[in-house]
Amino acid sequence: MFSVDQIVGDVVFFSFRDTERLKDVGLNTDRGHFLVRGYDNMGIWVKHPGLVFSKTEDDNGKPLPQNKVINEEISATFLITWDMIKTIMHYPEREGYDFPSEFDKNIGFNKN
Repeated sequence: MFSVDQIVGDVVFFSFRDTERLKDVGLNTDRGHFLVRGYDNMGIWVKHPGLVFSKTEDDNGKPLPQNKVINEEISATFLITWDMIKTIMHYPEREGYDFPSEFDKNIGFNKN
């Protein structure tokens, strides 16, 4: 038996139904591998593969020359809603894709 708990913290393949909705977060694809950060009743939260904000204008709104453009890579997580998911593929025990479960950590006190 498999549950969604087992993919949290792993790199997982997703195939999407509606690619138009992903364009709002800067993705133009109908499938891909994503690091799963968590899930809730709305869907699965995954790490964005590469969000970059570019400052292309100065404080007066004038375009900056190419050598003055500032690119900032942003760490981000986004939601893949359940209705967007066509299929999910997990790779148990595959190096670089399957990591120890965050739910299997020993947290708390042990009484000897």
